Amino acid sequence: MKVLCEFARILDPLLTSPLPGEGTVPSPGKGEVRRGSKTTIQNPILDFVAIKFFLFYLVSLLFIATPTFADSLTASVDRDTLGISETLTLTLRHDPQTNATPDYSQLEKDFEILNTQSGRSMSIVNGRTESYTQWKLMLAPRKIGKLLIPSFDINGNISDAIEITVEKQSTQFKASGSDPVSVEVLTDKNNLFVQEQVIFTVRLITNVSLTAAQLDPLSIPDTFVTELDEQNYKTTINNQPALVVEKRFAIFPLKSGTLTIPALRYQVAIDDGDIWSRMSGSNNILRLMTEEKTLTVNAAPADKTNWLPAENLHISEHWSAGLDNMKVGEPISRTITITAKGLTAAQIPPLTSSSIDGLTFYQDQAQTDDQKTKNGIQGSRIETTAIVPNKDGKYTLPEIRIEWWNTKTQEYQVATLPAVNLTVGTNSHSPTADEIVETAKQIMEKSKEQTNEPSIVIDSNNIQTETKTPVWIYIALAISSLLSVFFFLAWWNLRQRFNTYIHRKNELEKAAIASETNAWNQVKECLQQNNLIELRQAIIEWAKLYWKNDSIQSLQDVAVQADSVSLQEMLAQLDASLFAANNHHFDKQVLREALGNLRRGKMQKAATENQLRPLY
Repeated sequence: MKVLCEFARILDPLLTSPLPGEGTVPSPGKGEVRRGSKTTIQNPILDFVAIKFFLFYLVSLLFIATPTFADSLTASVDRDTLGISETLTLTLRHDPQTNATPDYSQLEKDFEILNTQSGRSMSIVNGRTESYTQWKLMLAPRKIGKLLIPSFDINGNISDAIEITVEKQSTQFKASGSDPVSVEVLTDKNNLFVQEQVIFTVRLITNVSLTAAQLDPLSIPDTFVTELDEQNYKTTINNQPALVVEKRFAIFPLKSGTLTIPALRYQVAIDDGDIWSRMSGSNNILRLMTEEKTLTVNAAPADKTNWLPAENLHISEHWSAGLDNMKVGEPISRTITITAKGLTAAQIPPLTSSSIDGLTFYQDQAQTDDQKTKNGIQGSRIETTAIVPNKDGKYTLPEIRIEWWNTKTQEYQVATLPAVNLTVGTNSHSPTADEIVETAKQIMEKSKEQTNEPSIVIDSNNIQTETKTPVWIYIALAISSLLSVFFFLAWWNLRQRFNTYIHRKNELEKAAIASETNAWNQVKECLQQNNLIELRQAIIEWAKLYWKNDSIQSLQDVAVQADSVSLQEMLAQLDASLFAANNHHFDKQVLREALGNLRRGKMQKAATENQLRPLY
């Protein structure tokens, strides 16, 4: 700009000074114009050059008059006072546009960044050019008090620091005297024993409309946690209608000591009726933190091998036939059901097997089930045994006793099944080999009689021939031709649809294989990290994808699906290592090899089927 100003200063006298030959003469002649006492020679070419220089002079003055701006970085917030559960928006603007990115490491010490948006803008208004890069951050404070949004440095430009005041109560609803949304937590007990169930409840209470609500997952080390249910109901608080969202969890501590239930974050979005605010989500999000709870977990008695803390435990039996007419060689089944309120099925120990001379026992696979209610988990274990008498006589099945700890009365109780007396008589008639063969012959004869078909008799005298071709044959040929064209078009359409179906099926199979692979990697990761609590759930989730069976809910279901006795024992050892009072030996490497061999065998079978498929 200085160069242009200097050039204009030099050019100005050239445009205003008289040309050579200019002077005063007595009277104007041709081509002269009298100007006062002077006469100037007028030259058209010189006038054109003067106009050009004059326009250049005006453009130079225009550039000189245009303001210039230096690079700058500014920071601003939509508010500087807010509650601990509220959010604010920080705006950073750099003039002009830049490709640099701010460093948020210092900001994240006192604030949590929930959302980040960036954009560039450029505009020209009245010859003035404006361009900038802007960042918008949604921030949530981490603590109460005076917090500082630090300065940012971009390309050597530094923004100002901003002080933020964070209060305990929401600043948006101080006039009402209470927050429109609040959370509370409670437990049904503060003192319990190891492996005893405690019900943890989280309540969200609101008297305003919400567009979204999300609770952080509950995860506690050295515990088994399962979500029971979620209920919504209406109530009245301070003579105002309110909505309550209640979530219940069942927690089973696996070791004694102090159990700390961490504070959970409940993030909700308030519907303020403004569609633009709802779309941007800038001012209607609340982050509510629950209270941290501390419980005391007492150790189980050292003299108890099977420690069963439950609210109620019941044992019952059922026989497939009466016990009065038992005969040698005729089996009878006995089904024993154990139901425990406040325990999972994995915590119920298996019954000891009996061994009595003269009786043969065949133990069936145990069936386990967990039922979730608002009051907790009720586990059940069903064991079925087939009993076959080998000789006649009288037998006594011993009494079955299960000792358990009543968590309500705080005392030991025993659930019993009384001893059972069996009287086995000699079988009066046993079929011989000849009788079996004769019975088989009769069955074959009956089968032949049912499959015999009536004969067809043709009378050749009724057959007539004609030398002329009937007209209906031509009609039939025409109809058959039309049908052939119709069926060809239908076949072609069906083929195209079938190809589309095969393509979609292959895509779904690829997605299922990817999901199963991810679940299998999660199982291996839990085995490597020795995280037995998450390993149990990881095996169940992998089994659902592996067998494509959503009804698998426990390790017992996995063993039943695999139909492997060795795998059943290893999974039982895994449950025992989680819930038993004493330490059980559990070999992770053996379990991994067993699951890997099971998975590898199915994949090889699937690959063989895929290779043979094109032959059909």
